Amino acid sequence: MKREAMAAEFAIGEYILVQDGRTFEIFHRLTDPRRYHVAFLGVDAKPHGDGFRVTIGTRYNDRIANGVPLKMDQQQFARFQEFMDPVIEARDGTNAQ
Repeated sequence: MKREAMAAEFAIGEYILVQDGRTFEIFHRLTDPRRYHVAFLGVDAKPHGDGFRVTIGTRYNDRIANGVPLKMDQQQFARFQEFMDPVIEARDGTNAQ
């Protein structure tokens, strides 16, 4: 029996980010999950103190609508970038704007 590949996960604080091919989800223990097709996903990262403030949400008119803000230190941000590489590659391979 062929075993399906498991989705990749990234845990940060109270959040778990899940990327499974062309679908990206954000889970939080106290709120409903958010689900995005990679074509509509926006990610913004800015230096913040000794780390980064990352916002993930719906990309709309060169901004992120209804984004989830996350704070990351340098090591978390490096792992996050690796985690996001296939998501960004999948997103940039689509034609949706």
